[in-house]
Amino acid sequence: MWAKNLTGINDGIFRTINGNSDEMIGVGRCMKAGFPCSRADVTNGRYDAIIDIGNNKLLRVQIKGTSGGSVSFTGGGRSGKQINREVKQRTYKYSPDDCDIILVVDGRSGECYIIPIEDIQKMSNSNSLEKLVKYKENWDLLKKIAGV
Repeated sequence: MWAKNLTGINDGIFRTINGNSDEMIGVGRCMKAGFPCSRADVTNGRYDAIIDIGNNKLLRVQIKGTSGGSVSFTGGGRSGKQINREVKQRTYKYSPDDCDIILVVDGRSGECYIIPIEDIQKMSNSNSLEKLVKYKENWDLLKKIAGV
């Protein structure tokens, strides 16, 4: 397990920093696997990165981090003192309109789970990593999507 929040930063601020670090780990793991990958610098966008899988094909990637053994496949929800709780809930489940794959980063180990968005549609809004084991370190999936 990696050291976390050694400086004692405020929990809300650290949550944002931790999410950003999961995105960077995900992008780095894609590049180490041999796929050019760039982070999308659009805050709260429907995808976090773009992977060039060759054959003139780009994949939109939503990166989700977890440190507790389960992952949510939803977006749009935010918490904290700055959020008005009177506003209608904006949470939605990711769909093919949002991204092509969800890449889950296990913040405890850096292991990645590569899940096609079509498979996400058949799952509940969240899942334990134990139930996602077939997607763990499944980098060949990106080659398959590319037709390589």
